[in-house]
Amino acid sequence: MNQLLEILDPKNIIFDFKASTKEDAIRKMISHMIATQTLDAVHEEETVSSLMNREKSMSTGIGSGVAIPHCSVHYVNELKCAMAISPNGIDFDALDHGLVQIFIMLIVPKNKFQDHIKTLALIAKTLNIPEEREKLIKAKNFEEIQKAFLSKS
Repeated sequence: MNQLLEILDPKNIIFDFKASTKEDAIRKMISHMIATQTLDAVHEEETVSSLMNREKSMSTGIGSGVAIPHCSVHYVNELKCAMAISPNGIDFDALDHGLVQIFIMLIVPKNKFQDHIKTLALIAKTLNIPEEREKLIKAKNFEEIQKAFLSKS
């Protein structure tokens, strides 16, 4: 899972994340990425729209408390990633109908989406391990997230 650590900027991790709906969660994560200058504010609505359209086709709440909202867009040159941790969980219309506690958002360049299919699969596989999820949910800072992922190596 070191691959996630390679693409995740510590400034794009939101601890004690709170949101009332799926769209609220997506909007808050995008707003955070704009505030950290990871995404350009001019693309905020287009990014939210792209993510929500993806959610309409099938929820990215993959179950076991994990969601990987993602979309491919033409206005980024490289993968953009954010993570949010919600210890209490948020209703995200997950496939298992459970609350989501770990969100990993990926904004992918349109011409490189195939390159990141493996990233999606790796994230899903790693976060399928209950002990790994628990470590992340309890994390209070980036160092604890690093330890959680590196302990698996």
